[in-house]
Amino acid sequence: MDQAAKLRKIVEEKKEETFRFSDKKNARIISVTSGKGGVGKTSLSVNLAAHLSRNSKKVLLIDADLGLSNVEIMLGVTPSYTLKDVVKNGKDIEEIVINGPYNIDFISGGNGFLELAELSEAERDSIIIKIHKLEELYDIIIIDTGAGISKNVTDFLAISDEILVITTSEPTALTDAYSIMKVINEGQLKQKVGLIINRVKSKSEYQQASNILINTAKKFLNEDIVSLGFVYEDPNVRKTIYKKTPFVIYYPDSKASDCIIEIIDNLDIFEKNDKKVSMMDKFMRLFGTSR
Repeated sequence: MDQAAKLRKIVEEKKEETFRFSDKKNARIISVTSGKGGVGKTSLSVNLAAHLSRNSKKVLLIDADLGLSNVEIMLGVTPSYTLKDVVKNGKDIEEIVINGPYNIDFISGGNGFLELAELSEAERDSIIIKIHKLEELYDIIIIDTGAGISKNVTDFLAISDEILVITTSEPTALTDAYSIMKVINEGQLKQKVGLIINRVKSKSEYQQASNILINTAKKFLNEDIVSLGFVYEDPNVRKTIYKKTPFVIYYPDSKASDCIIEIIDNLDIFEKNDKKVSMMDKFMRLFGTSR
């Protein structure tokens, strides 16, 4: 059965119970991704979630770096269940949501499970379809994807309202960030893409790096990438990783925390200029179909 036929079958079987979208609130889904690991993607995901939660937003953080989950480490929590329990043990997705510290609910992607890193297409689809059950419970769902361009990454990008690409100013990181932008473009995912430059030492370093990516994407992909800001290299960030506390909580007056606040302000503008789509439309996008 091809993907389009699969979706039609799911819709037909579940439309009364599961896909009644018209009367439900749709959470804003933001995927945070990167072309390579080690650029601070998970740290930014956790701190974005922490600041939004502190400002009265109901936030769910999903660690979709399947098999290599780090969100629970940064929050100092040992999860009872992970996405492995949904895929392999028949748990409902609502059962594995962890009520974490700082009013952050999160879902662990599991750690050290090879089978999660090698999910079948059907297993990935099952996880993604179940995520929609949580939409009416939250204002914002942040998906911390894995790094790179595997299907474990791109399928989560497909159901997002916005995609945030995280990179540093290093040439290899910029090259890999462009690669993920190219994949998004070639997949015709059509979401708005925002860019965040992490660990910069100066504003000019940020401007130079963002201009390289924005201009390259415009020239070769005809994509308008939006620069959402940067985060300064800040020794307080490393300290809070060891303290297992978001730096916006532990060092709210730090340079890095000020950067997170500015990024969130830019995200608000980003959202206002974005057309909201239903989860059904996102599934259509995921399965390569159109209305």
